[in-house]
Amino acid sequence: MGFLDNLFARSNPANGRDSYISQFDIVDVTDSKGRVKKKARYKGVWTVMREPDQSRKKLIGALLMSLVLAVLDLFAVTLTHLSSGQLLVMIPLLIGLMPALYLLFGAFSLPFKERAMRQDQYMHSFIRMSRSSVAVAVCAVMALILSFIYRATKGNWQFFTEDILFLILLCAVAALALGIIFLLRSIDFAELPNDAVPYEHSIF
Repeated sequence: MGFLDNLFARSNPANGRDSYISQFDIVDVTDSKGRVKKKARYKGVWTVMREPDQSRKKLIGALLMSLVLAVLDLFAVTLTHLSSGQLLVMIPLLIGLMPALYLLFGAFSLPFKERAMRQDQYMHSFIRMSRSSVAVAVCAVMALILSFIYRATKGNWQFFTEDILFLILLCAVAALALGIIFLLRSIDFAELPNDAVPYEHSIF
């Protein structure tokens, strides 16, 4: 199963926290002192990476790219250039900061240690990163296009160092976002039935 295969079909449970409740039930668990406690047990399918050793390197790469992307995106927002005071150009960049933050959240939730993932864990890491990367790339490209539209309306085609750096940053952010998507898409996944994972791993 590929990373983005059936993306929207798999993403339905992410519409709200309550959507995952049906994947858990409450069971009685006896602790080491003989006391009975009620705990949640996951009863849904598990997602695993088919080649965990190779995939772990890709996950580390995706994490590093996410960190660099966030820094460059913030730098692009704070950089002073010709159109830095124009809302037409800056609004897409400001909007893009939020998915860049979510991208980091997803990156730090990746399963760097080999383990089976619940559906909510898969959604909050891989799928969150894919959606956030798309949003960041779109915002960067929009800002790039709008900056040229602004120049065209003003008839100003003079580029200073800061202007060139701004354009380079936008291209780099978009390229990193797309790179993250393609890197994660190269990871192959498999789904396991609930009983394929030891019972104690399902207790939370």
